Amino acid sequence: MFQPKLSSPLATKLPRTVVFCSASPNPNPTPEKISTASPMQAFSTALALSSILIGSAPMPAVADISGLTPCKDSKQFAKREKQQIKKLESSLKLYAPDSAPALAIKATIEKTQRRFSNYGKQGLLCGSDGLPHLIVSGDQRHWGEFITPGILFLYIAGWIGWVGRSYLIAIRDDKKPTQKEIIIDVPLATSLVFRGFSWPVAAYRELVNGELVAKDV
Repeated sequence: MFQPKLSSPLATKLPRTVVFCSASPNPNPTPEKISTASPMQAFSTALALSSILIGSAPMPAVADISGLTPCKDSKQFAKREKQQIKKLESSLKLYAPDSAPALAIKATIEKTQRRFSNYGKQGLLCGSDGLPHLIVSGDQRHWGEFITPGILFLYIAGWIGWVGRSYLIAIRDDKKPTQKEIIIDVPLATSLVFRGFSWPVAAYRELVNGELVAKDV
């Protein structure tokens, strides 16, 4: 929008002139067209930026915790690996090549190399001591280090406990329940083991029905 200014006193009496610059056939765009173009331009810009971000190559993993570095880039981590392997190789020289102790030491060396390699590939972070550190702050990028194994542990522990509880409830009306605690009823226990996989749902159902906790006598 362009508004000419006049230095003459008659400028106050002249009507204001509005000039539009447009390449379209209609030189006088309506307010509706102007208001519609602005959101469309914003949407097009956002779409272009998102396409660039999605299509760009992923950045290499870097340490996002202060004082920690990726284990694959840590000199102390590599030094620890060399020290452990060197110690095992020194012990290997004390035995005959095909003896049982030598074979066991060779297997340990392979496991050690595999363990250090997996630590580096998994993107674990190491401190100045060269040891991997688990991040338990709840950061989604490090869920595989603590949160996911922790949830899996709680599920397995709850499954074992639920099966044991179900077994005790199933045999409590037997004539000799203590005997079945000493000598396990294998068919009954096996059926309860498979039913125990859905223990979170069963526990919630009993909680709602008031059957989860025994009533005070």
